[in-house]
Amino acid sequence: MLCPVKIEDQKAEIVKTWAIFHVHAERPISLRAILPKPVPGYKKARNVTFTAKKYPNIADRQKAFEDMALKLNAMGYNIYIVLNLIDPSFEGDEENEIAVGDAHIASRRYLFIDLDRAQTDQPATDDEMDEVFRVAGAIEREYFFSKGHEPITVNSGNGAHIYLPIDLPNDGVSKLKCQQMLQSLAAKYDTANVKVDQSVYTASRITKVPGCIARKGLEVPDDTGFNERYYRMVSVLE
Repeated sequence: MLCPVKIEDQKAEIVKTWAIFHVHAERPISLRAILPKPVPGYKKARNVTFTAKKYPNIADRQKAFEDMALKLNAMGYNIYIVLNLIDPSFEGDEENEIAVGDAHIASRRYLFIDLDRAQTDQPATDDEMDEVFRVAGAIEREYFFSKGHEPITVNSGNGAHIYLPIDLPNDGVSKLKCQQMLQSLAAKYDTANVKVDQSVYTASRITKVPGCIARKGLEVPDDTGFNERYYRMVSVLE
């Protein structure tokens, strides 16, 4: 990596995951690990679910997730967590590689707003990240803070993730509401270089895990520092 990240910093950041994605007593935590393309010897995605049956203590369940996330991230995988609440009856575990689908989601807890650059085949420069966060700031101020909402914002490594707390059932009406909200935001805030991802309204949506390195394309060094493209750690903005 052009800008190496210390494992101590990753461990300190990954625990912030649980302030966003609260773990309920009986609910599993599901991790998805995906290798960025193109990768020599490309392998399929990994799906690893940590269950209350194996880890009745929530702290143990969280620690198992953290350890696996950092292990797979060090192997080159991008690491994701299922955004919404998983039904306790979901049969996935650490061995069977079953992926969470929409039917396995009990309810929606966030509207997920994913802001990224129009060109996403390589890491962002610092200037490009600044442009993304100008758009994110406008959405937060004009659409959320002004209405009394308190979203959570994360640096996704190549863009910005905004999580707006909601409490909706996993049904067709909720799906349509989330889809329409993203369409409305895109219509108002998209620029030539920054786009609201309108596809992230599905109930079983995954999102990046804080503390993990986000890899996309190839890093590009630059002696001036202005056009340098490098991998970043996903981090919660406070």
